[in-house]
Amino acid sequence: MNSGFVSRQYPERAALITESGVTLTYAELHQAVDRLATALPARQLLFIVGGNDLPTVLCYLASLASGTVPLLLSSGLDQVQLNRLIDTYDPAYIFSSTGAEYGTLVHQEGAYGLYRRADSARVDLHPDLALLMTTSGSTGSPKLVRLSAANLRANAASIAEYLHITHEERAITSLPFNYSYGLSVINSHLLAGASLAVSDRSLMDAAFWRQINDHGVTSFAGVPYSYDILLKLRLARINMPSVRTLTQAGGRMDAAKLRQVSEICRAKGIRFFSMYGQTEATARIAYLNPEEIEHKAGSIGRAIPGGRLWLESDDGRTIAEPGEVGELVYAGGNVSMGYAQKAADLALGDLNGGTLRTGDLARIDEDGCFFIEGRRHRFLKILGLRISLDAVEQIAADKGFACAAKGTDEQLVIHVVDKPDFVADEFRTAMAKSLGLHPSVVAVSRLPELPRLPTGKVDYQCLTQLS
Repeated sequence: MNSGFVSRQYPERAALITESGVTLTYAELHQAVDRLATALPARQLLFIVGGNDLPTVLCYLASLASGTVPLLLSSGLDQVQLNRLIDTYDPAYIFSSTGAEYGTLVHQEGAYGLYRRADSARVDLHPDLALLMTTSGSTGSPKLVRLSAANLRANAASIAEYLHITHEERAITSLPFNYSYGLSVINSHLLAGASLAVSDRSLMDAAFWRQINDHGVTSFAGVPYSYDILLKLRLARINMPSVRTLTQAGGRMDAAKLRQVSEICRAKGIRFFSMYGQTEATARIAYLNPEEIEHKAGSIGRAIPGGRLWLESDDGRTIAEPGEVGELVYAGGNVSMGYAQKAADLALGDLNGGTLRTGDLARIDEDGCFFIEGRRHRFLKILGLRISLDAVEQIAADKGFACAAKGTDEQLVIHVVDKPDFVADEFRTAMAKSLGLHPSVVAVSRLPELPRLPTGKVDYQCLTQLS
């Protein structure tokens, strides 16, 4: 059996290293994957409810090897949301920590069990379907992204190429495995014959940094919120002599912070890559070279190897003129087959044809670098004015406030992280003036902190309930 992209070039090199020091070489990893693959059902639907640990990674790889189609879910997912997904897709098997009984236990893997659900209907799966992932920011939603093995391989190869990942690299699982960015770190390193320190720890946890230094980790990945934490921890002073690459994706990072992190990394001899991606394109779509961050902070850079980016106007015209804003469109082998919203959709073929309309509005500069201007659907029309919610958040950030913007065409609601010098009326007046709105259509709510998803992104669904 073959898990698709796990290297066979370096059988004696370390592939996976746990916090306790348990190490699997590539030869041992292939044996473990083959062993677990025999316990999995070919071409049936499996929910993997796990974390960043050895049994979960093995089950994911064994699923790809056996032709089982997994949906990757966090063990921290709310039970009500998990039940909704089970009701919608009716999986034949569930891999979960033992104690959570989902049917007949047919295999034990560490603290996890593989459960067969007796009454599940056989779901029809398209022959190319290899993996299901939740759409970014909607972990409880039944809307899933359908990915093929070719999508996974294309994206892993592309990432390994532009990050120059060789068999001598060692990454740490600093993001959830069920998040496309976190999974792409696993895929790209295993393809290159590099090793992975498997960690479920937070950046705030001293054990995370011990693992980095004890195991000689050379790189880790973060979202903008991760870098907020790193700056609070005084990134410049963090002792991590083996680290030589940091990557950032998963949302827009404030340009000033990008430059700050870039300067610190340069002083430490670390390459810092800022990147852009979507689950709908397996993971990454574009990246900005470290040496360009200083004068292009805020740009997503250029398309990844094997991919192509361009802009289109509302009437379908291709935009080539620097500065003109249009929808960002991407084409490449990593573009997913499409969405699923119900079990019957798992039988569908490739509906995207290798092209993804990102839903992001962007412009291009004279050097061919792209800059995101906002989300196509993150706009309100208040008093006849088109208001970008992303722009609202950026304006607030420029004034020194962290916030999340929501609202309707009748009222803009700005949820602001409270701090001692915050005066709500002054902030509302200042924001209304910056946006050209009357203060009466701007509402401000104070929060101790913004609600976040496990990926570090703002949980806008939760904010809707607060509004």
